[in-house]
Amino acid sequence: MADIDDVFFQEFVEQHTIDGETFDVVPYETGLKERKSHWEAGAKQNFDQGLYISQKQFFIRAADYGPAPKIGKPMEYDRISYTIKSCQNEHGLYLVTLERVRQ
Repeated sequence: MADIDDVFFQEFVEQHTIDGETFDVVPYETGLKERKSHWEAGAKQNFDQGLYISQKQFFIRAADYGPAPKIGKPMEYDRISYTIKSCQNEHGLYLVTLERVRQ
């Protein structure tokens, strides 16, 4: 845990707002993927589900955040609403994966 605080959270930490509170987090991965769709009448047919999936992953100290976030619940990250896709507890840190469908 000392290495996590002395190295990991000193070198890579950023401050982000999660559900209205500011936390120290370490971003892990961010991405934008095109969703699978099919063509019908010359147009993509997945508009009801969105065209892209925006994903964010980050580490946050479990002691700072509190109880683990629940999968499937909404989470606001820097004032943008996401859905929690996963939360893993690794050495006192939560690795949280968020997902948002975009058009």
